Amino acid sequence: MRIPSPLPILAGALLLAACQREPAAGPQDLQQGPVLVERAQPHTPPQGPPLDQEALDRTIIGILESRNDFRWDMVDLRTLWSATQYNDHSVSIGYQPANATGVEEQLHRIDIRSAEWRAVHDALLERVLGMLNEGRRDPLDLRDILVEDDPVLPILTLRITDARVLTMLANLRNVRYVEPLDYWPAVADRSTSGCSPSTTALNAADVTTITPNARLPWNFNNHTIPAAWNTAQGLGITVGVIDAGLSSAQSYVGGAFNDGESNVGRTFTASATLGSSAYTSCSHGTSMAGQAVGPRNAGGATTGVAYKSNLRFVRASEDVVLDKSSERTAVKNALVALGGDAAVRVISMSIGTPFSYSVLRDGVNYAHGQGKLVFAAGGTSFSWTSWWGVIYPAAYSNCVAVTGVKENGSKCASCHDGSQIDLTICMERNSSSSRNSLSLPPTGGTPTYIGGSSSATATAAGIAALVWSARPTASRDQVLACLKATAQFANSPSGSKGYGNINAAAAVNCALAL
Repeated sequence: MRIPSPLPILAGALLLAACQREPAAGPQDLQQGPVLVERAQPHTPPQGPPLDQEALDRTIIGILESRNDFRWDMVDLRTLWSATQYNDHSVSIGYQPANATGVEEQLHRIDIRSAEWRAVHDALLERVLGMLNEGRRDPLDLRDILVEDDPVLPILTLRITDARVLTMLANLRNVRYVEPLDYWPAVADRSTSGCSPSTTALNAADVTTITPNARLPWNFNNHTIPAAWNTAQGLGITVGVIDAGLSSAQSYVGGAFNDGESNVGRTFTASATLGSSAYTSCSHGTSMAGQAVGPRNAGGATTGVAYKSNLRFVRASEDVVLDKSSERTAVKNALVALGGDAAVRVISMSIGTPFSYSVLRDGVNYAHGQGKLVFAAGGTSFSWTSWWGVIYPAAYSNCVAVTGVKENGSKCASCHDGSQIDLTICMERNSSSSRNSLSLPPTGGTPTYIGGSSSATATAAGIAALVWSARPTASRDQVLACLKATAQFANSPSGSKGYGNINAAAAVNCALAL
């Protein structure tokens, strides 16, 4: 049974949060003046009814088509408010003290438990609840609207559809962003893309047997990976893979992770920020982990690039398209988890969305601030998406955006390219778009084709681990500089493919010379 007023409930909830979150605050943490401060030029409230789904989609997709990009700061408040009316109504709110600057670059240093940050957090919740409960006979409490209270980043996710509340938030200098988190066009079904393994029969010309009985994918030679192995195999480097889940039946990303020449005591962990388990029926994560760090095994399966590296796998999506608020939140949380893990140096994400969501940007910025080298897929087409440019999170400046190309250098049949691409991987035969790179199947050892920018990203992340293992004392920026300085277009980057194909052996030699 609820009490008549929300204030005792809110006060109790905030007091409990304070007891759990707050260390003793020093004098520098004391808030001066009002906590919530309005902008000098406030937005006016949306006029008229919200846009219907068709008109909303027409507006948003029109921006995406015309600008080859979409961010929520490109639309007016009425469009933003309209987007909260559909799906799960979740809204992400990035908060800050009113006079804070450079928050995005300092996320890894901010302590949201400090008095100044907690005061904003508490005041926002009190203001939102107060407005929502105006005139209500049955008051809401925090549990009715709270989706997530991020324990690390200054982000609140609430269920809000009230135009007055959204306008209030947009008008505060304390709000870095306020965005619908579950928007997805009605013209596109929520997908299950990338989860089914290829059914194309293995062509014997696409693999070579190497010791101790592993299979070398054909395209590893195009990137001088075997030559790089003469010096570096990824030993001592942990690669974090954020993806859609692992197959519990594939032992090479499980109990046999240390098989064959990978038997060097390397570590493997798997967890989930979406759902309760890292193991699902989606095969995509197995393929990505296998390409990046799969063992150089004795059982006839493909080897990974960095076959002596450690793996920390986090399941954060249902498939390769981040089309749900739960997935966007889970990827952000995975980035925070890997960013806060001192052992992880390289992060690989073969997932994405055409629409920018600031929670994803915050996650990327946090991991980048922690010194991680973050790789993300430039985009792979399916059904209505072939006109997309480089997707998010790859399009963020703190991600290394990777796409795939054919042997002749043209982009792969389903890959996206564009000005945000940094590096490319050759992963598709000229003669057949079905003959891509190869990786681990959901079960057994028979190599399975896997394509798109997903494959390219996992391979690039594995090469980065090789380079870092050659010079473990190198910084993230030095490793990336070596990858770019030795790549195909090092002297004259392409407008759509960046520095082009990676040369693993040359990049390793670059690291040795640091």
